[in-house]
Amino acid sequence: MCQTKAQFVETVNKLLHCQKGAISKSEIKAMVTYLGEVTQVFTDTDMNDSPKTQTACGVAISPVQAAKCFEETIRTQMFAQGVANAIADKLKVEIKPVRILYAGTGPYATLLLPLLAASTEQLNVEITLLDIHQENITAVEALIAHFGLESYQIELVHGDATQWRPNREQQFDIIISETMTALLKREPQVFIFKHLVQYLRSDGVLIPEQVSLKTWLTPQSKQSKGDLLIGEFFCLDRERAQALNRGDDTCFCAELIIPDGDWAEHVVKLTTDIQVYRDLSLHEGDCSLNIAFAFSPYDAVLTANQAIVFKYVQPDSPDFSVIFPKPEWKQTNFKLPQPSDTGALGLVQIKRSFQRAYLIKRGERAATSEQEWQAELYLYDALSLNSREVIGKMYELERFTDFEKWLSEQVTPLDNVTINAINYQCLAKITDAGT
Repeated sequence: MCQTKAQFVETVNKLLHCQKGAISKSEIKAMVTYLGEVTQVFTDTDMNDSPKTQTACGVAISPVQAAKCFEETIRTQMFAQGVANAIADKLKVEIKPVRILYAGTGPYATLLLPLLAASTEQLNVEITLLDIHQENITAVEALIAHFGLESYQIELVHGDATQWRPNREQQFDIIISETMTALLKREPQVFIFKHLVQYLRSDGVLIPEQVSLKTWLTPQSKQSKGDLLIGEFFCLDRERAQALNRGDDTCFCAELIIPDGDWAEHVVKLTTDIQVYRDLSLHEGDCSLNIAFAFSPYDAVLTANQAIVFKYVQPDSPDFSVIFPKPEWKQTNFKLPQPSDTGALGLVQIKRSFQRAYLIKRGERAATSEQEWQAELYLYDALSLNSREVIGKMYELERFTDFEKWLSEQVTPLDNVTINAINYQCLAKITDAGT
């Protein structure tokens, strides 16, 4: 636990200089605990007691939720190092103070104040800290006083970063904002950069420098080869932010062509790659910002040489609309088994799901309801199975008996009581679908 200011500073220095992933979760947690004691904003607080704020461009998460972001070890490390390196690079070439705007500070101003607290000399910087929650502004004020940073020229602003304008003509060398989730959903990162980029100097730096959203074809079977990149469907960087600020929103729409081939055993996966600063980056598996999203094979039937259409829509909660090509369904008179039909294992839904996969990979129409898909996921979870692996095996095998044989090898033997309980819950989830 970081019980003293000296211990906290020591951990900050390690955070800023160690290799990716070399700082432990316990060390990060100790830093969070220390900052919580200073600000009285604790990460173990019930998030219902710390309200978010809805803006016209997305959700500004609550102070507690913002504080919890610090606990993501690699995320905090890469962003903190990126900011530190960007400042150091600017200080090497700038005679005048380096002007920094940090939008969406949260209660800890995670990416800046710990760096200032750990610095052995006063950095030649002028800082504007901007946040929409007064609770965060108050917490940051407490940290500035606690670490004795009053000698710095720091302006604290309570405001919406998508609307804020400086009181005087002002250009910044570095603009920082980490107000996003994976795939740039829900939070206003895009619209903050769209607005604030007008206040960035011609040689200024946005942090993160780039957020790249990509589309992949992913095999459902572990025996198949790795992911195949279709392409990038959106990128947020300085150039796109400037275009958006000028009113050019063409980057909000994209089309990617599904490659030639048979993709019946693949699903579409969307990923988020973040270049924080230069070679400091975050990729799939590093943190919650890099969580990949895979479409159900029932929602995304892949037609070679046809386009997937992406459009970034901005209701109160920004998100991408993804439209897959309409498949040219073959006509079939085959009737799917009922959800209650069972095979040798005595489990419901499995026979129906297998037959649906069999039809789909032959280009025949076999739609499913959302309730049925959730029931299917419940079934896999109850059997402690990976849904992607199970569906991949459905597409791989031609006969239901072979599939059930494989399935029986993946699960521990089930007694009748357990089977009946699983079947009951599964069918109950389908009831509302009217199947």
